Amino acid sequence: MNLISTYNLDTKGLKIIDYDCVKSSEWENLICENEGEFSREGEYMAFDMNGLELVITYDLNVSGRVDYDPGDYYNPPYTDVDITSEDIDIIDATLDGYDIELTKDLMKLFLDVVKKHL
Repeated sequence: MNLISTYNLDTKGLKIIDYDCVKSSEWENLICENEGEFSREGEYMAFDMNGLELVITYDLNVSGRVDYDPGDYYNPPYTDVDITSEDIDIIDATLDGYDIELTKDLMKLFLDVVKKHL
């Protein structure tokens, strides 16, 4: 018996309770430091979902373009960063310690949840 088929996934009221991930506000700095791209494996977010713990684990790959102008006597230096690509690959999900079979629909749902909380 699949736990998900017996429990309605209500992702609207999720409260994040724990995480180990790079927030999107930090991506531009990491793009600059890592010459245009960075990857992180095994990031996770844990949520309280109506008293049950939902944990979503994923890999993250982000790339971008960095424009740097050192400036001159009249103009200050500046750095401009554009995120060109973000790839989030859901690799695992559990609900109260039980593995969730990742169907195409559930992967899309979990991807939306992760993106919303980055």
